[in-house]
Amino acid sequence: MAEKKIQENPLPEVPQEPVDKPKDVPKPVPKTTTVPIAPVPTNRFGIPSLTKTPPNELYRKLLPAILFVLTFVTVMTMLLIYMDTVAMGAQQFRLNMSQDYELASIPAESPILIAYVRQLHLAPRPPKNPPPVPNITDRVEVLDRLYGEIYNGTFVEILPQGDREPTTSYLEMVRGWKGVAVRAAPRDFLSLRGAASALHACLSPTAHPREVSYQEPEGGGSLFSSRVLCLPLHTLLLAAGVTRPHYALLAGRSVPAALRRLPASAKLQVIEFRSNDQAAIRNTTEYLLSVNYTVVATFHDSVMYALTDTLTRTSVTTKSSWSP
Repeated sequence: MAEKKIQENPLPEVPQEPVDKPKDVPKPVPKTTTVPIAPVPTNRFGIPSLTKTPPNELYRKLLPAILFVLTFVTVMTMLLIYMDTVAMGAQQFRLNMSQDYELASIPAESPILIAYVRQLHLAPRPPKNPPPVPNITDRVEVLDRLYGEIYNGTFVEILPQGDREPTTSYLEMVRGWKGVAVRAAPRDFLSLRGAASALHACLSPTAHPREVSYQEPEGGGSLFSSRVLCLPLHTLLLAAGVTRPHYALLAGRSVPAALRRLPASAKLQVIEFRSNDQAAIRNTTEYLLSVNYTVVATFHDSVMYALTDTLTRTSVTTKSSWSP
Protein backbone atom coordinates (compact mmCIF):
# COMPACT_ATOMS: atom_id res chain seq x y z
CA MET A 1 0.00 0.00 0.00
CA ALA A 2 2.74 2.39 0.86
CA GLU A 3 4.38 1.85 -2.58
CA LYS A 4 1.09 2.60 -4.23
CA LYS A 5 0.75 5.91 -2.46
CA ILE A 6 4.14 7.01 -3.57
CA GLN A 7 3.30 6.30 -7.13
CA GLU A 8 0.02 8.18 -6.91
CA ASN A 9 1.44 11.34 -5.36
CA PRO A 10 4.63 12.12 -7.22
CA LEU A 11 6.74 15.13 -6.38
CA PRO A 12 5.92 18.18 -8.34
CA GLU A 13 8.49 19.11 -11.04
CA VAL A 14 10.22 22.37 -10.56
CA PRO A 15 10.23 24.32 -13.76
CA GLN A 16 13.75 25.08 -14.98
CA GLU A 17 14.49 28.44 -16.44
CA PRO A 18 16.00 28.42 -19.82
CA VAL A 19 19.72 29.18 -19.75
CA ASP A 20 21.03 31.19 -22.63
CA LYS A 21 24.04 29.67 -24.36
CA PRO A 22 27.05 31.97 -24.42
CA LYS A 23 27.79 33.34 -27.86
CA ASP A 24 31.04 32.54 -29.53
CA VAL A 25 33.28 35.48 -28.73
CA PRO A 26 36.74 35.55 -30.53
CA LYS A 27 39.54 35.23 -28.10
CA PRO A 28 42.16 37.99 -28.23
CA VAL A 29 45.37 37.00 -29.99
CA PRO A 30 48.26 37.32 -27.60
CA LYS A 31 51.10 39.52 -28.82
CA THR A 32 54.33 37.66 -29.31
CA THR A 33 57.78 39.08 -29.93
CA THR A 34 60.30 37.21 -32.12
CA VAL A 35 63.59 36.73 -30.41
CA PRO A 36 66.45 35.96 -32.87
CA ILE A 37 68.14 32.76 -32.02
CA ALA A 38 71.82 32.68 -32.82
CA PRO A 39 72.93 29.44 -34.43
CA VAL A 40 74.93 27.38 -32.09
CA PRO A 41 78.26 26.50 -33.73
CA THR A 42 78.66 22.83 -34.04
CA ASN A 43 81.92 21.00 -34.59
CA ARG A 44 81.81 19.26 -37.93
CA PHE A 45 84.26 16.67 -36.79
CA GLY A 46 82.87 16.28 -33.33
CA ILE A 47 83.14 12.91 -31.70
CA PRO A 48 79.69 11.39 -31.64
CA SER A 49 78.37 9.49 -28.72
CA LEU A 50 79.29 5.89 -29.13
CA THR A 51 76.55 4.63 -26.85
CA LYS A 52 73.56 6.45 -28.32
CA THR A 53 74.39 6.46 -32.07
CA PRO A 54 73.44 3.54 -34.29
CA PRO A 55 76.33 1.84 -36.14
CA ASN A 56 75.40 3.17 -39.61
CA GLU A 57 75.05 6.70 -38.31
CA LEU A 58 78.35 6.33 -36.47
CA TYR A 59 80.17 5.31 -39.65
CA ARG A 60 78.63 8.18 -41.59
CA LYS A 61 79.84 10.69 -39.01
CA LEU A 62 83.33 9.21 -38.75
CA LEU A 63 83.90 8.95 -42.51
CA PRO A 64 84.96 12.62 -43.09
CA ALA A 65 87.46 12.43 -40.24
CA ILE A 66 88.91 9.17 -41.56
CA LEU A 67 89.21 10.57 -45.10
CA PHE A 68 90.94 13.68 -43.79
CA VAL A 69 93.48 11.63 -41.83
CA LEU A 70 94.19 9.37 -44.82
CA THR A 71 94.63 12.36 -47.16
CA PHE A 72 96.94 14.10 -44.72
CA VAL A 73 99.09 11.01 -44.25
CA THR A 74 99.30 10.44 -48.03
CA VAL A 75 100.29 14.02 -48.79
CA MET A 76 102.92 14.12 -46.06
CA THR A 77 104.37 10.79 -47.21
CA MET A 78 104.66 12.01 -50.80
CA LEU A 79 106.23 15.27 -49.61
CA LEU A 80 108.83 13.43 -47.55
CA ILE A 81 109.67 11.12 -50.48
CA TYR A 82 110.00 14.10 -52.82
CA MET A 83 112.26 15.98 -50.41
CA ASP A 84 114.42 12.92 -49.94
CA THR A 85 114.71 12.43 -53.72
CA VAL A 86 115.66 16.06 -54.26
CA ALA A 87 118.27 15.90 -51.53
CA MET A 88 119.79 12.75 -53.01
CA GLY A 89 119.82 14.32 -56.47
CA ALA A 90 121.56 17.45 -55.18
CA GLN A 91 124.12 15.34 -53.35
CA GLN A 92 124.78 13.26 -56.48
CA PHE A 93 125.10 16.43 -58.57
CA ARG A 94 127.69 17.87 -56.20
CA LEU A 95 129.53 14.55 -56.26
CA ASN A 96 129.53 14.46 -60.07
CA MET A 97 130.80 18.03 -60.25
CA SER A 98 133.69 17.32 -57.91
CA GLN A 99 134.90 13.96 -59.25
CA ASP A 100 136.67 12.97 -62.45
CA TYR A 101 135.51 9.88 -64.31
CA GLU A 102 137.95 7.69 -66.19
CA LEU A 103 136.35 6.09 -69.25
CA ALA A 104 139.11 3.52 -69.48
CA SER A 105 137.03 1.01 -71.43
CA ILE A 106 136.83 3.30 -74.48
CA PRO A 107 139.94 3.32 -76.70
CA ALA A 108 141.13 6.49 -78.39
CA GLU A 109 140.48 5.07 -81.87
CA SER A 110 136.90 3.97 -81.12
CA PRO A 111 134.65 4.74 -84.14
CA ILE A 112 131.68 5.25 -81.81
CA LEU A 113 133.64 7.80 -79.75
CA ILE A 114 134.78 9.64 -82.88
CA ALA A 115 131.22 9.78 -84.26
CA TYR A 116 129.96 11.01 -80.90
CA VAL A 117 132.54 13.80 -80.79
CA ARG A 118 131.78 14.88 -84.35
CA GLN A 119 128.01 14.96 -83.85
CA LEU A 120 127.73 16.52 -80.38
CA HIS A 121 130.98 18.37 -79.66
CA LEU A 122 132.27 19.55 -83.03
CA ALA A 123 130.43 22.65 -84.25
CA PRO A 124 131.27 23.69 -87.82
CA ARG A 125 129.66 27.12 -88.07
CA PRO A 126 130.72 29.29 -91.03
CA PRO A 127 130.73 32.99 -90.16
CA LYS A 128 127.91 35.22 -91.40
CA ASN A 129 130.18 38.25 -91.33
CA PRO A 130 133.82 37.23 -91.86
CA PRO A 131 136.26 38.84 -89.43
CA PRO A 132 138.99 41.16 -90.69
CA VAL A 133 142.02 39.54 -92.22
CA PRO A 134 144.79 39.30 -89.59
CA ASN A 135 148.38 40.22 -90.23
CA ILE A 136 151.13 37.71 -90.73
CA THR A 137 152.76 36.54 -87.50
CA ASP A 138 156.26 35.47 -86.56
CA ARG A 139 155.04 31.86 -86.34
CA VAL A 140 153.89 31.99 -89.94
CA GLU A 141 157.28 33.35 -90.96
CA VAL A 142 158.97 30.37 -89.29
CA LEU A 143 156.67 28.00 -91.18
CA ASP A 144 157.46 29.77 -94.43
CA ARG A 145 161.19 29.38 -93.80
CA LEU A 146 160.69 25.68 -93.20
CA TYR A 147 158.31 24.76 -96.00
CA GLY A 148 157.63 27.84 -98.08
CA GLU A 149 154.20 29.40 -98.46
CA ILE A 150 152.01 26.34 -97.97
CA TYR A 151 148.41 26.64 -99.14
CA ASN A 152 145.52 24.35 -98.23
CA GLY A 153 147.33 22.99 -95.22
CA THR A 154 145.88 21.57 -91.99
CA PHE A 155 146.17 22.62 -88.36
CA VAL A 156 144.89 21.85 -84.86
CA GLU A 157 144.63 24.46 -82.12
CA ILE A 158 144.13 22.93 -78.67
CA LEU A 159 144.07 25.47 -75.84
CA PRO A 160 142.34 25.42 -72.45
CA GLN A 161 140.83 28.86 -73.01
CA GLY A 162 141.20 32.08 -74.95
CA ASP A 163 140.21 33.65 -78.25
CA ARG A 164 141.23 32.55 -81.70
CA GLU A 165 144.99 32.55 -82.32
CA PRO A 166 146.24 35.03 -84.95
CA THR A 167 148.58 32.44 -86.52
CA THR A 168 145.95 29.84 -87.30
CA SER A 169 143.43 32.53 -88.17
CA TYR A 170 145.83 33.95 -90.76
CA LEU A 171 146.58 30.51 -92.19
CA GLU A 172 142.88 29.74 -92.46
CA MET A 173 141.74 33.03 -94.01
CA VAL A 174 144.73 33.86 -96.23
CA ARG A 175 146.27 30.49 -97.05
CA GLY A 176 143.08 28.41 -97.08
CA TRP A 177 144.10 26.04 -94.29
CA LYS A 178 141.56 23.75 -92.63
CA GLY A 179 141.50 22.79 -88.99
CA VAL A 180 139.74 22.84 -85.66
CA ALA A 181 139.97 25.08 -82.59
CA VAL A 182 139.54 23.15 -79.33
CA ARG A 183 138.57 24.94 -76.11
CA ALA A 184 137.75 23.60 -72.66
CA ALA A 185 136.18 26.84 -71.39
CA PRO A 186 132.46 26.80 -72.31
CA ARG A 187 132.19 30.53 -72.99
CA ASP A 188 135.26 30.58 -75.23
CA PHE A 189 133.93 27.60 -77.15
CA LEU A 190 130.61 29.35 -77.73
CA SER A 191 132.36 32.51 -78.91
CA LEU A 192 134.44 30.54 -81.45
CA ARG A 193 131.56 28.62 -83.04
CA GLY A 194 130.71 31.41 -85.45
CA ALA A 195 134.26 31.92 -86.71
CA ALA A 196 135.78 28.43 -86.96
CA SER A 197 135.20 24.74 -86.58
CA ALA A 198 135.20 24.67 -82.80
CA LEU A 199 135.23 21.67 -80.51
CA HIS A 200 134.30 21.74 -76.82
CA ALA A 201 136.81 19.44 -75.17
CA CYS A 202 140.06 19.33 -73.27
CA LEU A 203 143.21 17.30 -73.80
CA SER A 204 143.38 14.04 -71.88
CA PRO A 205 146.76 12.96 -70.47
CA THR A 206 145.76 9.30 -70.85
CA ALA A 207 145.00 7.03 -73.80
CA HIS A 208 141.27 7.08 -73.04
CA PRO A 209 138.68 9.83 -72.54
CA ARG A 210 137.90 11.42 -69.20
CA GLU A 211 135.06 13.55 -67.86
CA VAL A 212 136.25 16.26 -65.51
CA SER A 213 134.97 19.38 -63.79
CA TYR A 214 136.12 22.66 -65.27
CA GLN A 215 136.01 25.83 -63.19
CA GLU A 216 135.81 29.12 -65.03
CA PRO A 217 136.25 32.44 -63.18
CA GLU A 218 133.30 34.83 -63.13
CA GLY A 219 132.81 38.40 -62.00
CA GLY A 220 133.13 39.12 -58.30
CA GLY A 221 135.74 36.43 -57.69
CA SER A 222 133.28 33.53 -58.01
CA LEU A 223 133.81 30.37 -60.06
CA PHE A 224 131.48 28.73 -62.57
CA SER A 225 131.76 24.92 -62.63
CA SER A 226 130.86 22.86 -65.66
CA ARG A 227 131.60 19.41 -67.04
CA VAL A 228 133.93 18.92 -69.98
CA LEU A 229 135.02 15.82 -71.87
CA CYS A 230 138.80 15.36 -72.10
CA LEU A 231 139.85 13.41 -75.19
CA PRO A 232 143.16 11.83 -76.19
CA LEU A 233 145.14 13.72 -78.79
CA HIS A 234 144.65 10.94 -81.32
CA THR A 235 140.87 11.11 -80.87
CA LEU A 236 140.89 14.86 -81.48
CA LEU A 237 142.90 14.39 -84.67
CA LEU A 238 140.56 11.70 -85.95
CA ALA A 239 137.45 13.72 -85.10
CA ALA A 240 138.87 16.73 -86.96
CA GLY A 241 139.78 14.56 -89.94
CA VAL A 242 143.48 15.42 -89.61
CA THR A 243 145.94 12.65 -88.74
CA ARG A 244 149.16 14.42 -89.87
CA PRO A 245 148.55 18.16 -89.42
CA HIS A 246 151.11 20.61 -90.74
CA TYR A 247 150.89 22.74 -87.61
CA ALA A 248 149.72 21.88 -84.09
CA LEU A 249 149.42 24.53 -81.40
CA LEU A 250 149.12 22.89 -77.98
CA ALA A 251 148.84 24.31 -74.48
CA GLY A 252 147.94 23.00 -71.04
CA ARG A 253 149.34 20.72 -68.37
CA SER A 254 148.24 17.57 -70.22
CA VAL A 255 150.34 18.21 -73.35
CA PRO A 256 153.54 16.35 -72.31
CA ALA A 257 151.64 13.20 -71.33
CA ALA A 258 149.34 13.42 -74.36
CA LEU A 259 152.28 13.59 -76.78
CA ARG A 260 153.82 10.49 -75.25
CA ARG A 261 150.61 8.52 -75.87
CA LEU A 262 150.24 9.56 -79.49
CA PRO A 263 150.72 6.54 -81.81
CA ALA A 264 153.57 6.56 -84.30
CA SER A 265 151.16 6.63 -87.23
CA ALA A 266 149.83 10.05 -86.20
CA LYS A 267 152.75 12.42 -86.67
CA LEU A 268 152.48 16.13 -86.02
CA GLN A 269 154.81 17.79 -88.54
CA VAL A 270 155.25 21.03 -86.59
CA ILE A 271 154.44 21.32 -82.88
CA GLU A 272 154.30 24.53 -80.89
CA PHE A 273 154.06 23.89 -77.16
CA ARG A 274 152.92 26.95 -75.21
CA SER A 275 153.68 26.91 -71.50
CA ASN A 276 155.24 28.96 -68.72
CA ASP A 277 156.34 25.83 -66.86
CA GLN A 278 160.02 25.44 -67.61
CA ALA A 279 160.11 21.91 -66.26
CA ALA A 280 157.30 20.87 -68.61
CA ILE A 281 159.07 22.51 -71.55
CA ARG A 282 162.33 20.76 -70.69
CA ASN A 283 160.70 17.35 -70.37
CA THR A 284 158.73 17.82 -73.60
CA THR A 285 161.87 18.90 -75.45
CA GLU A 286 163.79 15.86 -74.26
CA TYR A 287 161.02 13.53 -75.35
CA LEU A 288 160.49 15.13 -78.78
CA LEU A 289 164.21 15.11 -79.50
CA SER A 290 164.22 11.39 -78.81
CA VAL A 291 161.45 10.76 -81.35
CA ASN A 292 163.05 12.58 -84.31
CA TYR A 293 161.98 16.19 -83.70
CA THR A 294 164.15 19.30 -83.80
CA VAL A 295 163.76 22.66 -82.08
CA VAL A 296 163.30 25.24 -84.86
CA ALA A 297 162.21 28.35 -82.93
CA THR A 298 161.87 29.65 -79.40
CA PHE A 299 159.45 32.37 -78.33
CA HIS A 300 158.84 34.11 -75.03
CA ASP A 301 155.96 31.75 -74.15
CA SER A 302 156.44 28.72 -76.39
CA VAL A 303 158.84 26.43 -78.24
CA MET A 304 158.35 25.22 -81.83
CA TYR A 305 159.48 21.78 -82.94
CA ALA A 306 159.60 20.27 -86.42
CA LEU A 307 159.76 16.66 -87.54
CA THR A 308 163.24 15.99 -88.90
CA ASP A 309 161.97 13.94 -91.84
CA THR A 310 160.01 16.88 -93.20
CA LEU A 311 163.01 19.21 -92.93
CA THR A 312 165.06 17.09 -95.34
CA ARG A 313 162.43 17.22 -98.07
CA THR A 314 162.52 19.62 -100.94
CA SER A 315 160.55 22.81 -100.43
CA VAL A 316 157.18 22.75 -102.11
CA THR A 317 156.05 25.15 -104.78
CA THR A 318 154.42 28.30 -103.41
CA LYS A 319 150.66 28.77 -103.72
CA SER A 320 150.06 25.08 -104.33
CA SER A 321 148.46 22.25 -102.42
CA TRP A 322 151.03 20.56 -100.22
CA SER A 323 151.01 17.02 -98.84
CA PRO A 324 153.70 15.20 -96.89
